[in-house]
Amino acid sequence: MKYQGKKLTAGLFAFAVLPFAISPALAQGNAKTAHGDQVSTAYHQAGTSPLKDVPMHHDINPKAPKMSAAEFVAAQKIYFERCAGCHGVLRKGATGKPLTPNLTIPKGTAYLKVFIKYGSPRGMPNWGTSGVLNDQQVDMMARYVQQTPPTPPGFGMKEIMATWKVLVPVDKRPTRQENHLNLPNVFAVTLRDAGKIALIDGDSKKIIDTYRTGYAVHISRLSASGRYLYVIGRDAK
Repeated sequence: MKYQGKKLTAGLFAFAVLPFAISPALAQGNAKTAHGDQVSTAYHQAGTSPLKDVPMHHDINPKAPKMSAAEFVAAQKIYFERCAGCHGVLRKGATGKPLTPNLTIPKGTAYLKVFIKYGSPRGMPNWGTSGVLNDQQVDMMARYVQQTPPTPPGFGMKEIMATWKVLVPVDKRPTRQENHLNLPNVFAVTLRDAGKIALIDGDSKKIIDTYRTGYAVHISRLSASGRYLYVIGRDAK
């Protein structure tokens, strides 16, 4: 009886302790559920990422910084208009230094932003402080030059012939000079920002006339006969 009494006492003790063991567990479970509901509610109330539904540009280089597809198109246009003349369409460099990803990515976005905004003493324009580009555009261009350069559209002989406009047929062209200019001393001057060239009389130093051309004219070249002047620009016009 004495042994049974001890056993019964131990059993009662274990039974009495059990509710205390269960209660904290239930409390923790309720608290976890409650906190989970609060976090979930707060998450849904916070809204989604602003870039969730924005199409992104996917570069082949995983180290390239993120850009939206719209940013890439806008930056491509700015580069074509402002940068390609010195750095080249494929960013391999010309009068300006190359801007290929193997060189720009190690520099980082912060460094490139400073360079684009403030320029350099060696001829890099201060695009930001001059007011040409705002801070958002400067940041966009710093990320753009770290992307793989897009391939420019081709414009070969097929495209040239398809867009060739004959203004005066060969059989209707003059056979003798119809002005009194000293033709060997007439030269062409590129008016790049205006999208024109000017023909200047070398004897009188006067402008004979100006002619509209394509975008970003680089050079003018005479034909083999010397009769025609070819104007070479960046948009094949």
